[in-house]
Amino acid sequence: MNNILIGALLFFICSTGIFGYVSYDLSEQKGMAVQALQEAQDRLLESEKSLKLQLKSCEISDSVTSEYQSDKQAQQDKVTTTISKVDSLPKKTTQQVNQDAEIDIDSKLPADLKRVLSESCLPNEGDACDAP
Repeated sequence: MNNILIGALLFFICSTGIFGYVSYDLSEQKGMAVQALQEAQDRLLESEKSLKLQLKSCEISDSVTSEYQSDKQAQQDKVTTTISKVDSLPKKTTQQVNQDAEIDIDSKLPADLKRVLSESCLPNEGDACDAP
């Protein structure tokens, strides 16, 4: 009977040791899993912030590009209008051009051409519009 009690006692001691080791090992694994989870959550938050910043950057880029395109189109329309106005001005015939073979570059521009040029001048482009 002593042998049975000693065997049972050894069995309980061994099983308690095994359970203790297993619970210690699982506790360590749980701690590492919790730490890995926390690191993953931190990286997720950083990724969300980065994504929001990228989306904001894209919105700004889109608005700047849209504004640039509309300004470019407005300038192109103005250039086209000015070119058509210059083309509609009276032109010299080839006979008049041959007669005026020598051109005085200091002479005044025709009034119609001055009017078209002054209309097409952009005031924000500097001193070019201030010329007499």
